[in-house]
Amino acid sequence: MKKTLLILIAFMSLTATTQAQIATFDGLALDTTGFWNGADGVANYTEEGFNFYNSYDDSWGSWSGFSVSSVQDDSTGTWGNQYGVNTGMAYSGNNFAVATTGATVSFEPNTINGFYITNSTYASESMLNGDSFAKQFGGESGDDEDWYLLSINGLVDTVVTNTIEFYLADYRFSDNTQDYIVNDWTWLDLSSLGNITSLQFNWSSSDNSDWGMNTPEYFCMDDLSINTVGVEELYSNALSIYPNPVKNQFTVNTSGDLGVFDLSGKLVHSTIVKVGDIVSVSNLNSGIYFVKVGALVQKIVKL
Repeated sequence: MKKTLLILIAFMSLTATTQAQIATFDGLALDTTGFWNGADGVANYTEEGFNFYNSYDDSWGSWSGFSVSSVQDDSTGTWGNQYGVNTGMAYSGNNFAVATTGATVSFEPNTINGFYITNSTYASESMLNGDSFAKQFGGESGDDEDWYLLSINGLVDTVVTNTIEFYLADYRFSDNTQDYIVNDWTWLDLSSLGNITSLQFNWSSSDNSDWGMNTPEYFCMDDLSINTVGVEELYSNALSIYPNPVKNQFTVNTSGDLGVFDLSGKLVHSTIVKVGDIVSVSNLNSGIYFVKVGALVQKIVKL
């Protein structure tokens, strides 16, 4: 009982973040190429408490995750122009981020306000005109119902708690004049993801082959900002699970679909619960797990 009380007091003593955090990407001085892609061996890019994943492959001269760019080429729709933005400029300042496969952003527990988003030049020109790999969106008639979707997962540690979808292009309208490819900086509100510790980005498209998606897998980001609520709200909104640490079973304080996830994010137990229900986890090995009900997540220790 004393240990539980001390843990509770420790959580209550956490104070909320009070300073605004905005990643503008202008803190990085770029060389004459106009971009940074991790080739210098400095893995990841960090600004204002955000850690933007980057991995560079020397053998192929390629990168994954995030790069930082000031390239203003808004017309060259080829792989050689991976770093151009279709607006021809950053939303603010000089620099912006370009995201591709494997893009994730991690940070201390908090609520993300959102960021400004648009297509890269390479992706938008490929969808608009087609290229040697990808089709022209809409097809020759303009009637093909093509689309290009970005899914943004909010995670607490390894557990996905919520997802927001944003169409970077949508040609599914019955009136073809409504079809669009995003070509202006557009505010993407992520506050509904709640208190999380990372963002994970996934692309999908109507244009695919046996080798995967044909549409170039990129988007551009600027002015990613964080809420000022901070750690305190994350834990005040967390599930109440007791006892914790858990020996064989625990009781929950809410209703809904309950999932227990291991540290890799794998679902190891699921059930439907009501307030006050007892959940048995006697079959699980000792270790750390995450219990999720709806958007609420709580870490537990299984003895």
